[in-house]
Amino acid sequence: MDKSNNPCFIHRMLESLDHTISQKVSEIFDLYTELHGTRVSLFSPDGRLLYPDTEKLPNCRHCSMLRETLGMDSLCRKLDRKMMQVAFEQKGMISYTCHAGMREATAPLIVERELVGFVMIGQFRSQTSPAISPYAARWQSEQGNGELQREYVQTTIFPEEKIETLLSMFRHVLELIIGGQLIHHKDYDLVEPVIEHMRAQPGQNLTLEDAARMAGRSPSTVTRLFRKTTGRSFKQYQVWFRLEQACRLLVSMPNRPITEIAQAVGFDDPLYFSRMFRKHLEISPSDYRKQNLPNG
Repeated sequence: MDKSNNPCFIHRMLESLDHTISQKVSEIFDLYTELHGTRVSLFSPDGRLLYPDTEKLPNCRHCSMLRETLGMDSLCRKLDRKMMQVAFEQKGMISYTCHAGMREATAPLIVERELVGFVMIGQFRSQTSPAISPYAARWQSEQGNGELQREYVQTTIFPEEKIETLLSMFRHVLELIIGGQLIHHKDYDLVEPVIEHMRAQPGQNLTLEDAARMAGRSPSTVTRLFRKTTGRSFKQYQVWFRLEQACRLLVSMPNRPITEIAQAVGFDDPLYFSRMFRKHLEISPSDYRKQNLPNG
């Protein structure tokens, strides 16, 4: 059985972490790899490769030859860990050229201010990279052929401006992955039924006791889990979620009365809705609608 096609595979690999990573993340990474010819890898906070399976998607042939035949695996791993640390310190993606003349990029995955792991894109070449592999002469001397250089010129190559576009796009992909809670604390799984119910029926008022029954936990446990996984209490999250839905409806349904939108997202009292809207967004519902309509 190809374990890479098992939806539970990536979850099992991350059992040692406090977070769960959706199978959709691996699918996104695979699509990005297929589209651009550059492997996307996922590492644990301590630098262990978690995804993909190297048998399914190995390093580029040039890098594999350096690691396996010239014995540079430890040097490559050391550089990976060093650049991950730099990316973590800078709290963002960094791009660099490795000792083998290949371009790579790495970024920390930070969820709720906690380091979940690292993503790395590579290897590929820039049009400004050396035309000859830095290790071509050594390979020729030790192996007696030019195979390393032949593999070097076969690696994916991009103009510098396209590299910036690819990395910028991937930054947005990571933001959407994190914002869409495709990476979340394991405890989130316990409150997910409650959140899914809110999404399915945004107009229904849920009490803490209702949420506790859905989660199969005590009210106090649900309160603790909501604060831990969302940064908000259950009540605060419910209000925040309703207001988020209201914002979407105010723009997508510009002719619908505000009182109806308030009721649709669970606010029976339109005055209370307006007061909460102003409190949290510092603007009235009508002004929010005006400012966010295409011709507003």
